[in-house]
Amino acid sequence: MTTAAATPQNYSSLQKSLHWIIAALVLFQLFVHTGMEQAWIARMGGVAEGINPLPHILAGIAILILATWRLFIRLRRGAPPHPPRQSKALTLMATAIHFIFYALLFILPLTGLLGWFGHVEAAALAHVYIQLAFLPLIGLHVAGALAQHFYFRTNVLRRMTVSR
Repeated sequence: MTTAAATPQNYSSLQKSLHWIIAALVLFQLFVHTGMEQAWIARMGGVAEGINPLPHILAGIAILILATWRLFIRLRRGAPPHPPRQSKALTLMATAIHFIFYALLFILPLTGLLGWFGHVEAAALAHVYIQLAFLPLIGLHVAGALAQHFYFRTNVLRRMTVSR
């Protein structure tokens, strides 16, 4: 892990790329997951229907791999510090949201894989209900980034979008 002296002031190009690729895959998942319930019913009942679960499964596996890579880089390289004059409450909220994001980026693919390939119904149900947390979390994340940019006038949004 990095020390205070080695704390980066910006995200690396790789960290930014992984962030946006994972974000795109998560959004993709939110749109293609609707057929998975029918695919699950067909799989468990042995009745083949015209629903292809493969895009959802492959995107989930990609998210798991990329999130693992991203977490490894974050642990090795670190992340930029929070804005210096940011309140403790906002810092705590931002930290909690990032922690929950990372947790969901691991838990959702793992419960999906366990449900689909392991035929574990409890994991499949957990997958369905846990994914409901993603939309409000995305909303909070985007709102926080926009508030940092437009209201607090910090560089938080720019350091994840602009290459230096």
